[in-house]
Amino acid sequence: MRTVLPMFALVLAASIPALARAQPVSLPPFDAIELHGGGDVEIVPGPVQRVTILSGSTQFTSFRLRPSAKLEIDACNARCPTNYPLRIRIESPRVPTLAVQAGGTIVVRPGFAPQNQAVAAVSAGGTIDMRALQTEASVTAVNAGGDIYVRTRSSLTAAISSGGRVHYAGHPNVEMAVHDGGDVVRDD
Repeated sequence: MRTVLPMFALVLAASIPALARAQPVSLPPFDAIELHGGGDVEIVPGPVQRVTILSGSTQFTSFRLRPSAKLEIDACNARCPTNYPLRIRIESPRVPTLAVQAGGTIVVRPGFAPQNQAVAAVSAGGTIDMRALQTEASVTAVNAGGDIYVRTRSSLTAAISSGGRVHYAGHPNVEMAVHDGGDVVRDD
C-alpha cells in the first residue's frame, strides 16, 4: 500500500499542470463553432479570433476546422480523465454561428456590438446563452433536449423536435415549429 500512494501522487501531480495553465490554440479564422460532448465555452469580444483553453488540455480536447470554416471542438477523447474541467475562451470581433451537441455550454459575454442575425442549434442536450448579444433576427433549433437563450428585436425563428426550449427576450415576431414536445418561452 505504501508504494502505491507515491506513484498515485506522481501521476496526479504530472496531470495537474496540463489542466491548470491557459493554453492558446492556433487556428485559422472560422465562421461557426460546434462543441461536442461537454465543457464550457465563453465567447468574448476581441479584435481578432483567438482560442484559449483556460482549464483542460489539447491532450484530451481536439480542435478541427472544417472546409466550411466551422470550428469543431471535441471536448474529451478516450484518454480523458474523470470529471474533466474543460473551459475555453474564444475572442472574436463578432459572434459566429453556435452549436452544441451531446452536452456542454456556450455563453456569449457582454460587449459585442448588435448583430443583424444570430444562429444557434443544440442537439442531444446542452445550452447556448446569447442573451448578452442584441440581434435583429435569431434563428434557433433544438433537437432531443437542450436550451437556447436569445435577445432579439425583430424576428425569432425557432424549431424544436423531441424536446427542448428556446427562451427569448424582446418583442420579436415569432415563427415556431414544435414537434414531439418542447417550448418557446418569453423570459423578459
